[in-house]
Amino acid sequence: MTAATHQRGGLLCGLITHQLFIAPLYSNANTFSKLFIITLYCVATTIGSLLPDIDMRSSQIGKLFPFPSKFIASHFKHRTITHSLLSIAFFFILMSFAPLLNVGQEFYIILVCGLMVGHTSHIVLDLFTHQGVCLFYPCKTKIKLANFKTGAKGERFINHALLISTVLYFLYETYTVMVYAFQP
Repeated sequence: MTAATHQRGGLLCGLITHQLFIAPLYSNANTFSKLFIITLYCVATTIGSLLPDIDMRSSQIGKLFPFPSKFIASHFKHRTITHSLLSIAFFFILMSFAPLLNVGQEFYIILVCGLMVGHTSHIVLDLFTHQGVCLFYPCKTKIKLANFKTGAKGERFINHALLISTVLYFLYETYTVMVYAFQP
């Protein structure tokens, strides 16, 4: 999948998971705080949606972070460790450090959780490509659920479906906010 498809997938997953898991934690916050939290979370999911491709130096995230990308690319093949359940477990380990922080625990958890959701969305989308992913790395068996080629018609369909789903989600949320705002 292309970076654009991964970013759209990460954003949509961020919007949905925010509504289900993050928003209830801040239901009493003021509007500005709620907007800040959803923006932070969705930015994190969008960035997280690019993270698994850090194992490719030519990827957007690889160019942004050339030194870690070069190290990872020289030690691991593409779609192995960074596209596995081990990489997702890494985010759970990062979240376990939250109690050790003296300040900003909630901010840290929102950020790491967003990165993990985006990262996971990337892996799920890559499961639909003809290359598949080594989901159970270090086992080198690649798993794939479909046979889409990067940049081909099938991926463009998924990309457009993600865009339309995101727009429909925004319209629905706007409608529910407006209905709630104007109730007597």
